[in-house]
Amino acid sequence: MQILGTGYNIAWLPLPNEIALILDDQLPPIPAITSALALAFDGERILMTNLRQRGWDIPGGHIEPGETPEAAMRREVMEEAGAQLTDVQLLGYQRIRLLGQVPDGYRYPHPDSYQILYLAHVAELAAFSATEEASQRAFFTPTAAQELTWVQENRLMYDQALARVKKLRWLSTTFSEGDNATILYSTVDKPPAVLIEELDLLRTKEGG
Repeated sequence: MQILGTGYNIAWLPLPNEIALILDDQLPPIPAITSALALAFDGERILMTNLRQRGWDIPGGHIEPGETPEAAMRREVMEEAGAQLTDVQLLGYQRIRLLGQVPDGYRYPHPDSYQILYLAHVAELAAFSATEEASQRAFFTPTAAQELTWVQENRLMYDQALARVKKLRWLSTTFSEGDNATILYSTVDKPPAVLIEELDLLRTKEGG
């Protein structure tokens, strides 16, 4: 286990609190795990989903009763990004620790809860359809990924993931680009704002 970084009194959590980003090849206590997410790559491009409430984020979500963390992650990645994964391995987790008493109405484990982070290779993409939760999916090269808020806030974990991908030498797959997200599979180094602008332009042209 290696602690990559620690933050305190994160605004969206009950105060006081501590969040630690941890690199580990072992799961934390299962009863305290609340969600599982994927840093999924095609070559060196990371797969992101554009969530309506949070913006560009790695796909993943809460674990349902009876699910393992990996099964929950795979389900959420398919729901949010239409992707099937291979070569899945545990990367680490985010430990959320509340430093005070249990808040009224708090429904997560106390004092510690965990969000699991997996590293994976994108094996196959289904046609993407926007949902109430996710409006787009995209692959971002390492250069373009630097513009993403999630990467900026979790740079140490992203760097660890990218370093492993380079070591594993995962190849970039030529996916079918027959759906309406064609522009989002670009391999060029463009920040999210440029990709979104180009996608809007493409849709305008397709609409006639």
